[in-house]
Amino acid sequence: MAVAGLLVHALKEDLFRIEEAIRQMPEMTTYGCHQDQFIVVVAEAHSNELEAVVAGIQDIEGVLSLYTTYVTVEDETSAE
Repeated sequence: MAVAGLLVHALKEDLFRIEEAIRQMPEMTTYGCHQDQFIVVVAEAHSNELEAVVAGIQDIEGVLSLYTTYVTVEDETSAE
């Protein structure tokens, strides 16, 4: 499992709409807005899916950029 801290950069007028779109995505937690231009997000995904999750956020209309602030990956084992 990968856990990533992200800052999603957007114009002030788009922040609420984008934050709502991110909240609708599985395994996403938002922690409000910072400086009227960044949405603070924690994403959880299987390590091989994290890149696709980040790409999904970047594809939301109005997202200017996305900054990764933290990433950690725990060992993943399949149940036998």
